[in-house]
Amino acid sequence: MLRLPLLTCIFVFFIMLPLRGNSTDTLKIGEVTVSSERSPAVYSRLSRIVTVIGHEQIREKPADNIQGILEYVTTIDIRQRGSHGVQADLSMRGGSFEQVLLLLNGVKINDPQTGHHNFNIPVDGLDIERIEILEGPGSRIYGPNAFSGAVNIITREPGENILTGSIKGGQYGFRKIYFSGGLDTGPLASYLSVGNSTSGGFTDNTDFNALNIFYRGSADAGPASVDIQAGYIDKGFGANSFYSPLYPEQYEKISSTFLNLSVQTGNQISLRQSAWIRRHYDRFELFRYERPDWYGGHNYHMTDLAGTNAMLDIPWSTGNFSLGAEIQTERIFSSVLGEKLDNPRPVSDEEDVFYNYFKQRNQLNLTGSGTIILDKLAFTSGMLVTRNDSGDWGLYQGTDVSYGLSDHIGWFASYNQSLRIPSFTEMYYIGPVHRGNPGLKPEEAGTLETGLRYRVNNWHGHLAAFNRRGKNIIDWVRKEEELIWESRNITSLDTYGLELEIQWNRPEGGSFPVTNLKAGYAFLDISKQSEEYISAYVLDHLKHKIVSGIIMPLHKSAQMVLMAVYQNRAGTYTEVFTGREVAYDPFILLDLGINITIIDNLYFSAEANNLLNTIYTDIGNVPVPGRWIKAGISLTLPGR
Repeated sequence: MLRLPLLTCIFVFFIMLPLRGNSTDTLKIGEVTVSSERSPAVYSRLSRIVTVIGHEQIREKPADNIQGILEYVTTIDIRQRGSHGVQADLSMRGGSFEQVLLLLNGVKINDPQTGHHNFNIPVDGLDIERIEILEGPGSRIYGPNAFSGAVNIITREPGENILTGSIKGGQYGFRKIYFSGGLDTGPLASYLSVGNSTSGGFTDNTDFNALNIFYRGSADAGPASVDIQAGYIDKGFGANSFYSPLYPEQYEKISSTFLNLSVQTGNQISLRQSAWIRRHYDRFELFRYERPDWYGGHNYHMTDLAGTNAMLDIPWSTGNFSLGAEIQTERIFSSVLGEKLDNPRPVSDEEDVFYNYFKQRNQLNLTGSGTIILDKLAFTSGMLVTRNDSGDWGLYQGTDVSYGLSDHIGWFASYNQSLRIPSFTEMYYIGPVHRGNPGLKPEEAGTLETGLRYRVNNWHGHLAAFNRRGKNIIDWVRKEEELIWESRNITSLDTYGLELEIQWNRPEGGSFPVTNLKAGYAFLDISKQSEEYISAYVLDHLKHKIVSGIIMPLHKSAQMVLMAVYQNRAGTYTEVFTGREVAYDPFILLDLGINITIIDNLYFSAEANNLLNTIYTDIGNVPVPGRWIKAGISLTLPGR
């Protein structure tokens, strides 16, 4: 385990504080409450970079799914295998797609089978109220697997009588139908949405059909408030070359059910208790059509994720103190992953097909955190204590500090330790060109970060630098002369990053022809200390990423949004036809969106993704679409 004594960390931060400054200076950068901390905190007092994408920003973007929205975040790397959110890998700050924790209204939904399934979320982009992104490690806040960051998707709250319907169509037979409604009966407020997206695909075997159903309800029960959320997703898609370019006729069918109940009591001293369960089915077909004689059959997986936690928050005059406890269990029934079953379990709705393997693991997580705010200084320190099935205990610490240098500029710094538990695929998968490793150890890292946050008139942004030192990092690797990819713990991995973001909003009543300007740049450098391996994921990081955007009114009821993303990826991929290792070429993607208010509550929108029809490679040998144009209308009927 990585260790840095907590008192040493505190001492280092305090001696770094500026020796000069007016004691009456305070940092004024917008009192926006976010919940990426387990206890809600005021944005101006956060000693970390937390990006909040609001509902209006989401509606303006030329994207209609969560993956597309996150593509415009400077520090996030979205590698889409399929279009329109069919399947995508989420990485942050040079981490792998397994190292970001995904939450739905604060509840963990990462899939224990593989991070490729993390985005199988029963929520449409139109359901989202905001997205909160914690950049950097969050293990002491959320527990294991918030290794390089965390993304919390917050849906619209029940409580408004409203009905919304939308329809969209576009190239390649794309169709999307969406309905949602809210109803407040007094004791119970409900929100329900249903969405379906289909396409014939932009090339062979890239078709998809996806159905989302989501419900959220809230009620006041005397001294307690109750929140319930439930969702279902069913999705089938052609997986052309998704996992191996040798087999372009892959196909995948998934379904997932999710249920969560949360109860909160108390006003000043509050206690929040939550319980959740998620069941995920996955059928993977290496051959969708003709199957060779040697093919042993499809892979079937059923994973269960269940847990309960409690969080106690105690405020005081200069801060607050939080205590949390969580128990979580993960299990998998599979035709290929896990340990051999004595009595195989039948696969539902399949004839003479059985789950022959099973694995279950349990975890106990205890968290504690305290915050002190003294005028222009904010200080937070906490830790995670975790115990796994083997009986081993782990301790992971973290400390954050921020200091107001002036009315407009604030300095922050932090040191946090994090861990991630290997997925079942990394441990047990055996395929034509892959070999899992049951002996994998958890990944561990320590991250040191510092930076400045500023707000001057209508300008705001931040500058941050970090260093993450990883131990036992997991990746699929192979020697250059070998064909088999193995999951292994790389000895160590050092990641250095620099981030810069600036944004300008037109002042109220201003006449400038642009309402919003945004620009962001992220630089990463990763070095490993291990044997020489070719990396499938860990070393294929975005060395440079630039995001820029502009929002321009076209008329009093119409506006245009133009987003540009430049990516320069390190690493290589094996070219399927030649067997050579090929470096990724940099590329620019330009997206255009137009939003028009036809009459009150009736909207027209159009979007053109990859407007310049750029040919590029995001994941080696996986086909990506060129220009894709879509348009649609939506109508909202407010109730009484």
